[in-house]
Amino acid sequence: MLIQNCLLIDGAEIFEKKKDIRILDGKIFQVEDCLTPENGEEIIDAGGAVVTPGFVEGNCQLGITSQVHRFEEADANDARPVMPEMRAYDALNFADEGFEMAVSGGVTCAVTGPGNENLIGGTCAAVKTAGDNLEKRIVVPEIAYRFVFTNAPRKKFGAKGKSPETRMASAAMIREALFQAQEYHRKEKAGEKQEYRMELDALARVFDGMPVQMVAMKANDMEAAVRIGEEFGLNYILVMAYDALTVCEDLQRKDFKFIIGPLYGLSFSAEAAGKDLALGARMEKAGIHPAIATGHPSISEDLIRMQLALMVDRGLGREEAIKGVTAYPAKYYGLDFRIGTLEPGKDADLVIWNGDPISYSGSVGTMLIDGKKVFP
Repeated sequence: MLIQNCLLIDGAEIFEKKKDIRILDGKIFQVEDCLTPENGEEIIDAGGAVVTPGFVEGNCQLGITSQVHRFEEADANDARPVMPEMRAYDALNFADEGFEMAVSGGVTCAVTGPGNENLIGGTCAAVKTAGDNLEKRIVVPEIAYRFVFTNAPRKKFGAKGKSPETRMASAAMIREALFQAQEYHRKEKAGEKQEYRMELDALARVFDGMPVQMVAMKANDMEAAVRIGEEFGLNYILVMAYDALTVCEDLQRKDFKFIIGPLYGLSFSAEAAGKDLALGARMEKAGIHPAIATGHPSISEDLIRMQLALMVDRGLGREEAIKGVTAYPAKYYGLDFRIGTLEPGKDADLVIWNGDPISYSGSVGTMLIDGKKVFP
């Protein structure tokens, strides 16, 4: 397949330059100023339209919690505060209307997982948002763990007179689970005999570099997450992260991996007081490069462009906005060898846009996933 006359934003070095793209066996094969069609090759004329990588959603519950049927199809939270053995992969519902919303928003890959009511809610899955073969849509069945430092677990379990009721208990219970998993991991590596425990065997993978989403909004919760992440040498990502700049200033560091959002919409709690569409612009000015997420269904996945447009209106650079939903989330999850940019060798996941992708009126014209047309 040859796509001609693209105004290409590749998520890497090319920003709004005229290019042609050749796709072979579901991968980007060539990106050049002008490519000559080969005999029998399918040709798509982009007609000067903007072409970007498919967006990568870094924090959502696609296929886990329905946008419409939130009570009947709510599989994101469970009954115990610490449940590392759970896998979002086992709950995925590919019939969830959220996947259609994702496609209409330009999202081709999503990291979807547990909700915010468990301290350790299990693992997230990385999935393509469309395609005929459901198994091939699974990019990584278990891409990252989800640890939650917000008020949600304290509210849920504290109301029943159970731990955690306080921030101290939240941190202590996460730390205790990690201590147990660390010892299990040590014995496993040393070949020592021990009783098999599914929850510890699962959680022990964080000591081999498996990414961990650390979900926190306020600075003190984020700093507790950082403290635990550093103590155990975890490969952690700070998610939601409304007080990101305060944390960087407090800890005199800027090298954190952040996934900010959702930023669009009302704030219903004191811990979300730092929620601000100008956060991306302020982070860019400080030299920090966050990924940007919707937290679907907090914001419907089809509104990802709306959130970007509002952030750009408040000062975020256009190129940085695109990278925030392509290159950066792919890199933070270790998926940048496959997705996130339109470079030779990577999956041919791309969008040919009607109008400006960072605007209130732009829309998906054509979407390819793994080199196959999935929209329209």
